[in-house]
Amino acid sequence: MNRRYGKCMGMAIMGLLMLATKASACGVCIEDTVAVTYDHAVVRQALARHHVVVFTAIAGNADSGTLVRNVKAAAVRAPGVARDSVRTATAPAALSFAVDPGIAAPETAIAAIERSASGVKLSLLRIVR
Repeated sequence: MNRRYGKCMGMAIMGLLMLATKASACGVCIEDTVAVTYDHAVVRQALARHHVVVFTAIAGNADSGTLVRNVKAAAVRAPGVARDSVRTATAPAALSFAVDPGIAAPETAIAAIERSASGVKLSLLRIVR
């Protein structure tokens, strides 16, 4: 009986340790979300033009592929956004783009994209100036 109890306890402890390890490396921190759309050439070019680069997370009720397609289409039409700078990813769902602050503030560009891609919520993660 003791041997069986010890084996069960050992397995339970091992399972808890595995869960704790997985929880600490979830893969959806801000850095991971920024990294999936980060393009050094876009950042370098934007800074040379005195533009800012905006990194956002995408949320909505549709599947991530549909959300990303809708957001990308809206982003390339948003005032001040450099069309060739738009980058997207589906896992995690993310968007980045360069914007001319003389035309639109980052928050204004985000609001325009959300209006154009209805049912989408963008969360500002980081701005590179």
